[in-house]
Amino acid sequence: MDYVRDDLAALYPWFGLRVAHAGLVLAPPTDVELLEIAAFVAEPAGVLAPGEEHFLTRPMGDDAAARVFLEHSWSLRRFPTAGGAWRVPFAVLDGGRVVGHATLDAGERPDEVETTSFLARAEHGRGLGRRVRLMLLDLAFGSLGMTRAVTSAADDNRASLRVSQRCGYRETDRRRHTDGTPEVHLAVTPGAWRRKRLDGVVVEGAEPFLAAIRP
Repeated sequence: MDYVRDDLAALYPWFGLRVAHAGLVLAPPTDVELLEIAAFVAEPAGVLAPGEEHFLTRPMGDDAAARVFLEHSWSLRRFPTAGGAWRVPFAVLDGGRVVGHATLDAGERPDEVETTSFLARAEHGRGLGRRVRLMLLDLAFGSLGMTRAVTSAADDNRASLRVSQRCGYRETDRRRHTDGTPEVHLAVTPGAWRRKRLDGVVVEGAEPFLAAIRP
């Protein structure tokens, strides 16, 4: 389906972004890929084990959750404006299979980004979460020139916090999410990321995207 992304990239520059590493690819999703992600979002325990649902800020596990996911994903398809807020969604593709979803968001400062991601539960335990995060940071720091990346997780989501720590993040503060869940907030700088950087990451399409978001 790359020809679809190529056509869309001529009008929406974030569709031209592609980050690849050893068979793992991050690429803005087509509707076909969004449907594949929605399929495991709709599956009970398709993303998290039973009892871990409180980690989520959106519902998962039924058709209504899949519709919420699709509506949210479609709402992201806005042209990135110079100096304004932007968000890039990615399908996570492993050997061409859709295995997860990730986003890179404009942060509170012009040189800051925020990352989020989730994988199908069947793909947990393979080290993909760490690779996805480091690939997002390669795009942010290595290609977009950002100087800080932030993320957050529920304070008892040890798996997510462990991924962040293994990528060089350090805790900055603790606060409550809007739903009342205690959260840990973390940040990483390019210096800390370089010590964890993956070898052989290939980024495509960064220049047209940069041209769209530069003030």
